[in-house]
Amino acid sequence: MTGLPARAAGLPRGAGHLGRGGSGTVGHAHLWVLLDGTPAHAAPGRLAADEDGRLACHLCGRWFAHLGAHLRRHGWTAARYREAVGLPLHVPLCSAEVSGRIAATQKANWDADPEARGRFAPGRELARSGELNRLATIAARERQDRGQTPDAVRAARARRLAAGRAAQAARRDARLAAVLAASGAASLHDLLRARYAAGTSLDQLAKLTGLGRTRLRGELAAAGVAVRGSGVNLPASKRARAAANDARAAARVGAGDIRVWLRAQRRAGATLADLARSAGRSVPWVRSRLAGPPLPAGGPAPYSCEYLAGTN
Repeated sequence: MTGLPARAAGLPRGAGHLGRGGSGTVGHAHLWVLLDGTPAHAAPGRLAADEDGRLACHLCGRWFAHLGAHLRRHGWTAARYREAVGLPLHVPLCSAEVSGRIAATQKANWDADPEARGRFAPGRELARSGELNRLATIAARERQDRGQTPDAVRAARARRLAAGRAAQAARRDARLAAVLAASGAASLHDLLRARYAAGTSLDQLAKLTGLGRTRLRGELAAAGVAVRGSGVNLPASKRARAAANDARAAARVGAGDIRVWLRAQRRAGATLADLARSAGRSVPWVRSRLAGPPLPAGGPAPYSCEYLAGTN
């Protein structure tokens, strides 16, 4: 079994490309089981790719151009995902397009940094001459002579990984204790109940508490909180997200109010596509902001940086 991406057409019926923006899913049930027993939406040992080159997440079945970044939503690391799925290290957890952009950026940075090239020059020369391979062989023999077998090395790495995870958990618990103290909540469950009822999203709760999505959902269930279904949003949540998106777009273009800026640029002849690229948003988003309510005569405009600062 190979670790290279498989085309979606080779998956079971219903496992093809179902939508854009990460909304497609691989089937509607767990047809496979990963090496650690986790139910999976795609076959282990390989990555399934759709016709756009996006990769299927084994854990939820959705499609992503950058699967490695998505794994944080599940509270998983790339290393844990590779181990559970059975993927070799040389297989990237992103589409060929994303991988190419990363490679191009790294090459441009390399070409523009003579100091970095100088630091790596001795190692590159060792690799070209074959000396690096010879030294690696000698080191492997010495480890073998000292009893450092591959199994012993893997066990040592596993111990270091476990220690790192324990330290990370301790930092997370300390952060959570600080959040609880600052909020005045008696317990994590009290905090989650109050914030979720007020319209705080799962993403915002995850950032506030430092919990992964899987544990966060478990804590919400333990607190007796019924998680809203996908696409179900409170009015306050929608307004908060819209305001946050507009503030980010305004900061990106260096404007105090994104609607004022968009309308001024539009009058100057900018196309909707130009405005979308500049603001880092979509064309429908630009169109909605241009067609929004009239701007107030005085004071901070809605969705401006000043408006957000006054609502925090």
